Amino acid sequence: MNEEVSSFIERINELFIEHDEVLRIWKKFDSLRLCNAGSKDDTGNRMHKGDPRHLFLMGLSGVGKTQIGERYAERNPSYWLETEEEKIKIMPVIYVELPFPFTQLSFYTEILRALGTENIRRDARINHIKERVLMLLKKQRVEMIIFDEMNFIMRTKRFDDQEAMEMLKDLTNKCQLSIVCMGTPKIEPLRKMEDEYIRRFGIDTIKKFEECDDSFYKLVTDIENHIGPKHKIKLGDPATRLPQLLHRWSQGRIGYVHIILKEAYRLLGVFEEGFYELETTVLTVKVLHEAKINLFGKNDHLVQPKEETNVAQ
Repeated sequence: MNEEVSSFIERINELFIEHDEVLRIWKKFDSLRLCNAGSKDDTGNRMHKGDPRHLFLMGLSGVGKTQIGERYAERNPSYWLETEEEKIKIMPVIYVELPFPFTQLSFYTEILRALGTENIRRDARINHIKERVLMLLKKQRVEMIIFDEMNFIMRTKRFDDQEAMEMLKDLTNKCQLSIVCMGTPKIEPLRKMEDEYIRRFGIDTIKKFEECDDSFYKLVTDIENHIGPKHKIKLGDPATRLPQLLHRWSQGRIGYVHIILKEAYRLLGVFEEGFYELETTVLTVKVLHEAKINLFGKNDHLVQPKEETNVAQ
C-alpha cells in the first residue's frame, strides 16, 4: 500500500466536518468555560471563584456527539507549565467516556486516565483514588470535563442514578469546573431527578439534518472535498440524486453518512492490503446502494422511524 492510498484511507477514517451545528455547540462550550474562569493572577492561578455552569447535551445516535466532544478537547490541548518546584501538565478540557458497567471505582479511574495517570494501585481504596482525582483536577487546572455515554449510568442496574449525579455535583463543587453530560435523549430523566440538577445543568440538543436542503448539500460536498477522491462524484449535486439518497438512508445523521461511505469504499477494495488503484476507483450509486444494503438491509433506515420516535421521548 503506497503513501497516496494510505493518506486516502486516513482521510476516510478521520472524516470530520465542522458544520454549523458543530460550531454552535463549541461556542456554547466556550461560554461555559468563560463563566467558570473567574479572575486569575499572572501565573494563571484563580484569585476569585467563577460561577461554573453545566450542560446536558443530547442527540440521537449518529448525530456526532462523540466527535464534537473529542474534537473540542483536541482544540484545547494540554501544555506544560514549569514552576520552581515541578513541571505540571495543564489540561483545560478533558474528554471522558464513561465506563459500563458504571461504578465509583471505574468512574474515577477513567478520569485519572484522561488526566494522563495510568499507574493506579490495584489495592487502592476508592476514597484514596477520589482524593487523587480532585487533587489532579485542581493541579492541572481542568476547566471542563466532557462526559460521554451518560446512558451507561442508567443501563447499570446495580448503581443508583442519583448517586451518580451526586458524584458529578461533588466534582463541580470541589473543583470549580464545568461539566458537559452527553448521551441520547433518554438521559434527560437524570437531570429531572432534582430541581437542583435542573438549575445547575442547562440543556441542549444536537440537531440532525432534518431536510435534504442546501445545508445538507453543502455537508456532503464538504465531505467529498475532505476525502478527495480522484474522480469527482458530486455528492452534493441534487441532479445526481446522490444527496437525496444519502439523506434518506442516513436520516440526516452525519455519522450514518460516514459509515455508508466507509462501507462503500471497503466494497471497492480500498482497505485491502496491496490496493493501489485509486485512479480507477469510482464511487457509484450502485456501490453506495450495496453499502446501504450491507448496513441496513432492505430498509431505508438504520433505525426504523417508530423506534426513533420512542428514543426521542
